[in-house]
Amino acid sequence: MRMKGRLVIAAAAVFVGAGCAGHSAHARSHGAFSSPETLTSRQACRQLRADLARNGGTPDIPALRVIADHVADARLAADARTAVRDIGHTGVAPLALALLEDDCDRAGVKIAAPSSPEPQALA
Repeated sequence: MRMKGRLVIAAAAVFVGAGCAGHSAHARSHGAFSSPETLTSRQACRQLRADLARNGGTPDIPALRVIADHVADARLAADARTAVRDIGHTGVAPLALALLEDDCDRAGVKIAAPSSPEPQALA
């Protein structure tokens, strides 16, 4: 019983000490899934390219939010936020994705934006 009590006290001390380590509660709450505080444009574009490849050319809103919240480049962040908003409202974001593609080209990362469907001829 004494050993169990010591373990509880030690665990409580570690838990309280972790709260005093200088990190915000927000940073701790994300655990292993948190991304770095700041992404370079190249890192953000590589993440976007990987996300597009995983999802068949359609961006994932959580991935776009991570880019928008963590990339250092203001233009890239704004374009990612626009894509999130457009996808949320209409389900697509062709203009925002074209802007992200241009931002990534400037950063030296090639991203092929999903092609729009061919217009159908009227019969």
